[in-house]
Parts: sequence; C-alpha cells; structure tokens
Amino acid sequence: MKNKVAWFLFAAFLLAYAPSKAQFSTTLNRYRKIDKEERMRVQLHKRLYLGGVYGTHIMSNPLYVRIRDTAYFHDTLAMKKQGGIEIDTFIQTTARLTKTMGGYLGVSLPLAMVTERSAITLDIEANILMGELSHDSIKINKIYKDSLYYEAMPFMMMSGPISVSYRYGGDASLSRDHRTMFSAGAGIAASYITIDTKSGGKQDPLIKAVPFIKAEVGFFFGVAWKLRGTAYLGQYEMVNTKTEAISTDAGFISKRFSGPLGYNVSLMVFPLSFNWDKRILK
Repeated sequence: MKNKVAWFLFAAFLLAYAPSKAQFSTTLNRYRKIDKEERMRVQLHKRLYLGGVYGTHIMSNPLYVRIRDTAYFHDTLAMKKQGGIEIDTFIQTTARLTKTMGGYLGVSLPLAMVTERSAITLDIEANILMGELSHDSIKINKIYKDSLYYEAMPFMMMSGPISVSYRYGGDASLSRDHRTMFSAGAGIAASYITIDTKSGGKQDPLIKAVPFIKAEVGFFFGVAWKLRGTAYLGQYEMVNTKTEAISTDAGFISKRFSGPLGYNVSLMVFPLSFNWDKRILK
C-alpha cells in the first residue's frame, strides 16, 4: 500500500513539473538564440584587418667586414700598379635597415569572451617586409688617397605570424558602440629572411621561428583604425659570408651581421568594420 502511494505521489510530481510543449519550444528557441549570438560573435569577414609599414621599421646592429685593397704612394704607381702595399683589415661598423615598406593581412578568431567588450583571440596573419640593409661608409687610407666602401644590401622578410591576444573594444565585440580599442599579445612568426650581400660571398636564406610581442591602440571613426607596435625577440645571425677566392680578391672579403630583428610601428584598418553592429552582446 505504501509503495502504491509513493508511486502515485511521484507521478503527480512529474505531471505538475514536467515541461509543456510550449516550454520545450521556448527552451529550443533560447538555444537557437545563443547559437545565433555565437555566430554573430565570430563573423570572420568583419574581423579581417590590413596593416602597413612605411619607413617605420627599426633595426640597427653591428656589421663586421674584412676588406682587402692595395695602397700606393702616388697615383703614377697606382696607374702602373707598381710598388703597392697590401691592406688587409677587419672593420666594425653599424648596419641599419632603411627604406622599409611592408604589409600584412590578418584575421582574429575569438577563443573566449571575457566581458561584454573584451575577448581572447587567436590572430593569424601573412606578412611581408622589404628594405635595404645599409651601413656607414668605410674609409680605407691608401696613402696618396682614401677609398670609401659602401654597399646597400636588399632585405626581405616573409612570415606567417600566429599569436594570442587580449582585445578590448569594438574589434572584440564587433560593436560600433565600443569605439575605443586596445589589445596586447604575443606569438611566433615562421619567417623566411633573405639578404643579397652582392659582394663578400653569398648568404643563404634564414628560416626561423621568431617570437614577438605586440600592442595596439585605436579608435572607431567611420571604420576601425589602430596603431600597432611590434617587437621581434631573440638574436639572429643574418649574414656570415666570405669570398671563395680569398687570396686574390680585393674589396669586401667577408661580412658578418647579427643581432635582433628590431621593431616597427604600423597603421592597421578593419576594412569591413563599417558593418559592425550596434550592441551585438546584450
């Protein structure tokens, strides 16, 4: 008898508290709404960004060169190449990356929303940077006159940076209401670096995984604009060459250039941010 009463009470409880068809429909709509909001948060086309560097990459490291030449006591002997004194010297100077120009295309994938207007994102980019590695003129005393040695070496760096960032503002929420933007992050850039040494031997390409840190600040004005600062970490031997015919060549005999890859400031824009919504996240 007690078991029958217990089963009766349990059945009455289920009938009283079981969700109705309307309740099931409401729950399903709620999940659909959440799924829609998740899709609205992602919207990768609205998270695409472009950036450019023009003369704002700073890289300056020591350059060690070996130079061979011949000194003469006066120009007549120089013309006849007679009575010369061989000069073979090692010199340290400074080489800088100049005439820099580059650009990048990227997208930020939201990993987690921290607050209504901040998120953790995975940033994937394609990047190219070009310029000239030039150094101060090197003066060699050749007794009756001095010789100046100078060379500009074409530089190119192609990379695929991947980083994790904390983003605050419109590029996190995709809302034009969040006009002020800030972000900071760190990552690794798989890099392919070439330097055309022209003389003093040929330099093979440098392939490295380069760690970097970055910080961005921006504002929404028609579209989202940001200034980014990027610093590359680590020390790299970018040039280490010598000529094959080292006993007979004159001019640059060997070169060695190493140090950090430097840092830059770039201007970036989210071209489709004009289509950001008003208050995606409630």
